[in-house]
Amino acid sequence: GIVSSGKAALDTREALRELGLDERAAAEVGISLLQLGMPFPFDAEGLREFASGLEEILVVEEKRPFLEMQVRDALYDLPDGRRPRVTGRRDEQGEVQLPECGEFGPPEVARVLARRIRHFYSHERVDERLAFLEAKAGRAGRRSALSVVRMPYFCSGCPHNSSTRVPAGSRAQAGVGCHFMAEYMERNTDAHTHMGGEGANWIGQAPYTHMPHVFQNMGDGTFYHSGLMSIRACIAADVNITFKVLFNDA
Repeated sequence: GIVSSGKAALDTREALRELGLDERAAAEVGISLLQLGMPFPFDAEGLREFASGLEEILVVEEKRPFLEMQVRDALYDLPDGRRPRVTGRRDEQGEVQLPECGEFGPPEVARVLARRIRHFYSHERVDERLAFLEAKAGRAGRRSALSVVRMPYFCSGCPHNSSTRVPAGSRAQAGVGCHFMAEYMERNTDAHTHMGGEGANWIGQAPYTHMPHVFQNMGDGTFYHSGLMSIRACIAADVNITFKVLFNDA
């Protein structure tokens, strides 16, 4: 059985089709898919009904193992013989089978599915497709690293390219938004914080540094979202800071 949700579920359906397993063919070989429309609150009873009679459940999801933890919790109290094996981010040996960070798509899911079903279902098309995907992954992995590293930078004409510059000898603090890139542009900008906290960190720093003043970068979206609270806090604390509200017209 397969449990998935959102984009990962669509990737799973596409992966099954790539292996030649549409809904009918998958059902005939004993593969079922539970696509959750609402991952939370989690329907534990529905999951237990789906799991009845299954040997294994593969959880397909990106990033944190959110669904996987809920699936394991829902099945934990089932007696031996009724509790299927659960794999997801890692297989039963603890090896990573789905990427822990970034994005994956149908090819990555298809490779995992082909390996998971090999012990009870084999077909020439599945073997051919798996060989193709493995070869493709191998070619991608053999690409040599470029000798030139290009860091992300402001777009041509972006107002942040000029608004994040500071006078010589002064310091700026970063914030949430693409203007954060000023941190690695030799503009004496640092001290990243959460959205809406821009500048509040200076309240704690100011008494313990010889620098009398800082600039604080803040995007206009952050200003309207929650940044005004930080500005008010700095006024109340009477710290020497200049907020630069970066207007990006977006």
